[in-house]
Amino acid sequence: MTRVAVLGDELGRVREALEAAGLEPVRSDPELVLCHGGDGSLLRAERTWPGVPKCPVRVASRTRACAEHTLEAVLERLVGGRLVTEVLPKLRIEIGSTRLAALNEATLRNAVPSSALRFAVHGAGLPEEEIIGDGLVVATPFGSSGYFRSISGRTLDDGLGVAFNNTTRAHAPVVLPADKVLAIEVIRGPALLVRDNDIRTVVLREGHTFQVSIAGDSAQVLGLDTLRCSRCRRADGQRFNPHGDHAG
Repeated sequence: MTRVAVLGDELGRVREALEAAGLEPVRSDPELVLCHGGDGSLLRAERTWPGVPKCPVRVASRTRACAEHTLEAVLERLVGGRLVTEVLPKLRIEIGSTRLAALNEATLRNAVPSSALRFAVHGAGLPEEEIIGDGLVVATPFGSSGYFRSISGRTLDDGLGVAFNNTTRAHAPVVLPADKVLAIEVIRGPALLVRDNDIRTVVLREGHTFQVSIAGDSAQVLGLDTLRCSRCRRADGQRFNPHGDHAG
């Protein structure tokens, strides 16, 4: 695995480090994508090169990395075949004939902050009733430590997580088997559907329905421990939130 694309910050320095490690920086047809940033960079890289293995590294100018997670150390482990590969499930989002994928979550929210969204969730084992609130989040296990945890106070080890955002009637978060298919119907909108940290949104109006399920494909990440390490610190000395960098 020698052809490596890079995405994120300080790309000149990263390309120099790749060449010093005997790897070839490329802009097309990569065998690996090095994501130089936080998990937001990882999310963007998976949208840009879906299915290509990713290797995340924190940005040195914003990080006091431990000895194992500097850029040079990660590249040395990569070249030596010592990075563990983890396979992360992705979401499949279907809106009519449109198909989208997400590594973290799909989020439905009210498009007008002063007006509550009315929607229904089918296939989650919930009462078939109208829900009034700001929307919901459907998360993968990897993405569950982001917005899903902010709402529900928990994370997932497996399956599909559904958390309801600021509803007029309290709805406990739901964890569903990985083979479940959810259908979410907008009863009164307008609503916005977003995925991960993608700035592009889908506008949904009254009567629109979309489906969310675990996709057949997945993301391969080498050295995911670089985003989870409790010994690495931000420049201000605070600990990393492993999935908090949604903005990339």
